[in-house]
Amino acid sequence: MSHRLLLGLIAIGINTAALVGASAQPIKRTQVATAVHDANALSGRIRAYHRGPGSWRGIGPPPPSYCGTMRAGEAVLQELVRLTNAAVSNRQSGLTLSLERVADRLSDELDEEEAINFQASMSYVDYPCPAATSAYLARTTVLRAIEQRAPACRRQADVRLLSFSARRTFMWECLRF
Repeated sequence: MSHRLLLGLIAIGINTAALVGASAQPIKRTQVATAVHDANALSGRIRAYHRGPGSWRGIGPPPPSYCGTMRAGEAVLQELVRLTNAAVSNRQSGLTLSLERVADRLSDELDEEEAINFQASMSYVDYPCPAATSAYLARTTVLRAIEQRAPACRRQADVRLLSFSARRTFMWECLRF
């Protein structure tokens, strides 16, 4: 047993030394600019599904761009998380905070849209694409309720300094009624 313990401690020491000695991967400005641009564009598109005059009220099937936009939003959010982690590793605190704010906006819009669909009891064939039925009438009722709750949930998440996974979990719970 002591032999295993000794080998385990040696392995931990080697891994720790490798992590400390490894240099962080440089972040390319073009990657950051592309991710931020895409996140801002997708945030606006996703927000338009649940807020504003042209929002999808559930009277007809999902808009044709809905599935692609939601998938792209999740993919860009993952890229922002990857870039933010790299910025943390490179000790670029300003870039880290900026990327977190952009990711927070995108994740809040994704969470709001997902909470609306969940509470409207939408069915899915391939998530995040709702089954193509003629209408989701419960969506109209849910939209109003969540639209009223969302600003307070965002403020609470900001005050708690939540980001990424913790923020997504909090927003999901906060938007429930």
